[in-house]
Amino acid sequence: MTPPLQSAVAVYPNNAINRPDIPNTHWTAEIALPLRKLMENNPRAQKPSDGIFWRVNFSRVQWGVKVVNGKYEKAPSCQSCANPGQPAEDNWVWSKQGEVKMHLPERWGILQFSGKSTRSRESGEDAEMKYYEEWECRCAAMALYYAQKRFHKEMGLYTDKVELLKQFSIDYFPICEYAKTSILLVDGGFE
Repeated sequence: MTPPLQSAVAVYPNNAINRPDIPNTHWTAEIALPLRKLMENNPRAQKPSDGIFWRVNFSRVQWGVKVVNGKYEKAPSCQSCANPGQPAEDNWVWSKQGEVKMHLPERWGILQFSGKSTRSRESGEDAEMKYYEEWECRCAAMALYYAQKRFHKEMGLYTDKVELLKQFSIDYFPICEYAKTSILLVDGGFE
């Protein structure tokens, strides 16, 4: 992203970064997001203001390390994997995605902008949470999309039968039993 992001990192205690001889207690990171830049190539993006929703996710990759001759060396040993200890990295996100694939924006968390702080100091009340009206429709569309992809992978074609797709539904986006759904097959795909 141009210009580069502004960020700051601190490791505690002070001067403990990359020093195996000083046990770290914690760390913090701050990032200033260039909101205008993030909106640049999206004509539908709405400027952050009270009640506006954005899809966003933040990820942290953490590699296991070992100390060799007083220095850290990468030693992959995943602790968050299905089988802990395997030679991979740990991936942490603030919003559950169901699998390690950061480039699936439909699975990102929902950020609601507000003109108020999360809790008013004066009244002690929480800021009002708005209802994200598009959520049910988006979830239904994503459920069909993922089920169709799995169906196509196994059967070699797409279907317009929702009943057939139910067994190909994924836990993260189950097919809704109550939605009125129609699928139109088109050349090489579906709508």
